[in-house]
Amino acid sequence: RLLGLCRPLGFVMQDEDGLYRPGLALYRLAGKLAMDMPINRIAAPILNKIRDQADETTILTLLDRNELKMFFSLTAFPPHPMRYSIETNRMEPLAWGASGRVLLAYLTPEEIEEVIRRKETSPLDGRALKPAELRRSLSEIRTHGHAITQSQRTPSAVGLAVPFFDAKGEVRGNLTLTIPDFRYEPKRTDFLLGLLREGVNDLTRQLGWSAKPP
Repeated sequence: RLLGLCRPLGFVMQDEDGLYRPGLALYRLAGKLAMDMPINRIAAPILNKIRDQADETTILTLLDRNELKMFFSLTAFPPHPMRYSIETNRMEPLAWGASGRVLLAYLTPEEIEEVIRRKETSPLDGRALKPAELRRSLSEIRTHGHAITQSQRTPSAVGLAVPFFDAKGEVRGNLTLTIPDFRYEPKRTDFLLGLLREGVNDLTRQLGWSAKPP
């Protein structure tokens, strides 16, 4: 009965002997999933390399554009006793933290305004969103190509994030470093951003995507 329901949708097809085989719609769906699935496998050694060089928590963040949300897909933790617990695969707002804002900055003006209309509060302390401050922040991110925030999503922490883009030039995700305030040294910022950019370049090269918008 279930196969009979799937047949008109193209997910299965039936041969002359009455046997069911995968249909074109199923192959298309499988192709989309196969295209997306390798990213964690490819990103794992890249995140580990950045983690080892920066000695801080490194995160792969992916954008869910339909929901205008993001989620942490993969993490690499340093051996420090003081480190952060990062929950993966949970939808998070785009308006807060370096990992979210560096994605929001490259969405359309209409999508940005939709996120602002949602008035999502800080996941850290519930503070209200300030649209003017957010718009200024997004403009600076587009100018510099990275985001730096402090204590917006994680307590007493600095976040640094660099975005990456797919073959069509659409933003897809970012690599992020999360660093406790007491370990963050501003003089290392350029070095840390350089590690993230190198990681983004490596990741997107292997995926056939782009590290920068067109």
